[in-house]
Amino acid sequence: MVRSMLWMATALVTFTGCADSLDPDGMGGAGGKADGATTTVTFTDDFSESADGPIVAGGAIVVDYDLDRLTACRGSTNGSEVWSVTGWAKFGAGAPTQFALTRLESGRVVALRAEVEVPATATSAELWFTTNNRWGCNAYDSNDGANYAFDVEQRGDTAVLAFDADFNETQSSAIRAGDQVVIHYAPDRLARCAGSTGGRAAWGITGYYQVDGGAVKQLMVARAEGADLVASDPQLTAPRGSDLAMWFEATSVWGCHEIDSDFGGNYHFAID
Repeated sequence: MVRSMLWMATALVTFTGCADSLDPDGMGGAGGKADGATTTVTFTDDFSESADGPIVAGGAIVVDYDLDRLTACRGSTNGSEVWSVTGWAKFGAGAPTQFALTRLESGRVVALRAEVEVPATATSAELWFTTNNRWGCNAYDSNDGANYAFDVEQRGDTAVLAFDADFNETQSSAIRAGDQVVIHYAPDRLARCAGSTGGRAAWGITGYYQVDGGAVKQLMVARAEGADLVASDPQLTAPRGSDLAMWFEATSVWGCHEIDSDFGGNYHFAID
């Protein structure tokens, strides 16, 4: 059952996101998430893997990859190396995310560390790596095709409110004032406004919330990945109160405007 109302307007909000490559000589000001839940996963040239702590949902992974694990497909031309290494991360049933692990400096390939965001709803993580060159050679470091698997822990003070594509809503745990609340919103719930132009998503989704009928605040619940819109899993800190109300709005560059508000009643969640 589609719980939405449709009318026309002219606004658009879209966001992009990606893995960030870090300076190979130091972490600089990267720092990870605000909650400090950043874990470095190291892949050494003797084909061992280790993590310096638990991988936490809503945090980040820093991938430290020794390039000597993938020595195939290397080559150079006109005094410059012409190969690279790419990392891939997959969380649960989500789509893989790719990130660069090399860059070219003065004709030489040098290693990068990359920081990858862990979705707030993730329960598992898989990593694998590829190398390629300008002549089409490809090689893999993927644990013999099984990928490198890691468990993902949920924060104890985090509740996930999931709004699924089939119009089901679930709550992972009770919400208490001061807890982190993750909003996982499936863009397909408001797909009437979906569209792209020039290879980029040309629509966006905004979430709105208020506590006990007070001031309305907003957050972006989706971001662009190329021509598609995907859940961005934003977080909010639960304020004091008893009732958290939420609703959602999609807009596009073509004037589409659609609301998901439980038939105008909004979605309500208790704050303990």
